[in-house]
Amino acid sequence: MADPSAGGLYQCLNDISRADTSGDYQKALQAANKLIRKHPKETYAFKCKLVAQIQLSQWADALELIRKTPSHQMGRVGFETAYIHYRQGNLDEAINSLNTCDSDDVKAKELKAQIFYKQEKFEEAFDIYLDLIKNYSDDNDDLRRTNFLAVQARLEAQGKKQQVDQLEDSYSQHYNKACVDIEAERLKQASESLDKALVFCEKSIEDEEEMEEELDTIRVQKAYVLQRQGNKKEALEIYQKVQAANPSDESVKATIINNIPAASSDFALADSRKRFKAALQIDQSKLTRRQRRTLMLNNALVLLMSNQREPCKRALEELVSKFGTSKEVALIEASLHVKLGDTESALKVLEGSDLEQSVARLHVLLNANRLPEAIKAIKSLSISSELGPSSLLTSTLIAADSKDEAVKALASASTAKNQSPEAVKAILEALVEAEQSRGNDKDATKHLEKLVEKFPDDLQLQCRLVGAYSKTDSKKADALSAKLFPESMEVDVNVDELEESDWILYGEKYRQKKEAKSPAVPDSGIITRKLKNVNRKRKIRLPKNYNPAVAPDPERWLPRQERSTYKKKRKNREREIGRGTQGSSSANPNVEFVSASPNSPRPLPGPVAEGPRQQRPNFQKQKKKKASKF
Repeated sequence: MADPSAGGLYQCLNDISRADTSGDYQKALQAANKLIRKHPKETYAFKCKLVAQIQLSQWADALELIRKTPSHQMGRVGFETAYIHYRQGNLDEAINSLNTCDSDDVKAKELKAQIFYKQEKFEEAFDIYLDLIKNYSDDNDDLRRTNFLAVQARLEAQGKKQQVDQLEDSYSQHYNKACVDIEAERLKQASESLDKALVFCEKSIEDEEEMEEELDTIRVQKAYVLQRQGNKKEALEIYQKVQAANPSDESVKATIINNIPAASSDFALADSRKRFKAALQIDQSKLTRRQRRTLMLNNALVLLMSNQREPCKRALEELVSKFGTSKEVALIEASLHVKLGDTESALKVLEGSDLEQSVARLHVLLNANRLPEAIKAIKSLSISSELGPSSLLTSTLIAADSKDEAVKALASASTAKNQSPEAVKAILEALVEAEQSRGNDKDATKHLEKLVEKFPDDLQLQCRLVGAYSKTDSKKADALSAKLFPESMEVDVNVDELEESDWILYGEKYRQKKEAKSPAVPDSGIITRKLKNVNRKRKIRLPKNYNPAVAPDPERWLPRQERSTYKKKRKNREREIGRGTQGSSSANPNVEFVSASPNSPRPLPGPVAEGPRQQRPNFQKQKKKKASKF
């Protein structure tokens, strides 16, 4: 008789197999639980349940299952345990679990290489991938090759040169190859690789949503290459287009937010602050350590430019706590101290042997007008013998009223080796000016002689030498002037025309305007009165309410007060209105009105009876108070 439990076992195994084929791991988990209940000693059942929980991302339940299940029932689960720790971000525990696996386990090697990449141990990851590519071959060869190129890109960024082998027609491989070229400053080759990646991506991915996600990543990298090549306008257009599409990949969003302020010269600081704050709160697991550090560094820089001093200080403290101090952090912190007016703290932060920090420290000293310390800082620079620092040293010494030292510094710079002709000329001209400012015309003349000797074709220098000779040796001045401008020299110059022209008094622009005008009319036409009358054609301007059927007003040119229809406005009409009680008369009833003769004297004005409302004291009108200004 057949075992009755065999049918149940086969049914559970069949359910697990079908669920694995269809990808329905919830059903696989249910079938595994059913199998464990019926056959608790079956090792295969526990392993199936563990795999189903891993596929369903039930990390805590999977670890609890491994902890509770005895090893003789679960079997060897070193790789599964390591993968769970890897997905939870516990990389060190994942490495410890992988060390328990067999040395020939390919899956364990690949997972270890990925963990080393996450830990930025790129050389260890490089060795593992190189061994896998040489000694193993299966369906995952394309993925291994892609990951190997990603490791090569990171090693190239660390300054370790990499040789890229022949690629397959895979968009991911061409993308990673472009990353290697970018780190090696081969921007043209990187752009070509990204163009190929775009083409292969559109051909190889059928799902439109997945394809757009991958294309956004490639486009952003393409925009970065254009930005590095100087095509910032085109790069900015790509950034904004991808940003408007709202990509789902958080790393793409963070990259766009970080790169737009660098590509745009007129970006809004307030908007950038909000975007950087949002970018720092998203999942940055896909970003490398260098990318996360750059994002935080640019956030601090935007806060500094926005004059957000306390938030910038907190951002710098967080950056130092996570990634340590660096040259860029020191420069931003020094700028923050300068904004706060704390020069001493800025100088303390910038102490060190780095050239950029030393130049920044020199800049702070000059702004603080601490010239003696600035002079020492210039002399301590490793490039103090070059033209720029020498010129700055001379200007600082002159500003500090140390002209003698300025002349000595310029003299030592003029004798330095491997100087370009332009540098020698600039140093000697500075020497001439320094000697002339000291009133030492003889030494200034000597330096001018050296300049003329080195640059004999420069007419301006020779003219300056004539001027210098005129102060020290008039004979040499006359001789050099005669040599430069001999009297017998023929010059095609019309003296009469120069005397008659007035552009010399008013400048070159006056002559150009005069020549641009129309040619003058010959005098013969004026004498014979045969000039042609020029009729000016002007556009007739009519009123807006003009009606051609109505005749215009004949008095339209007269002033308004002289027209027949003008009515004069009567002012102060209220003074003529009698005031008093209702029905009363303001005139005296006892007065007889007699028509006066022309010769009779004008009667004096008598008292006028007033109504009760008119009997009030005369108050002066109060001036209106002006509104107070706040």
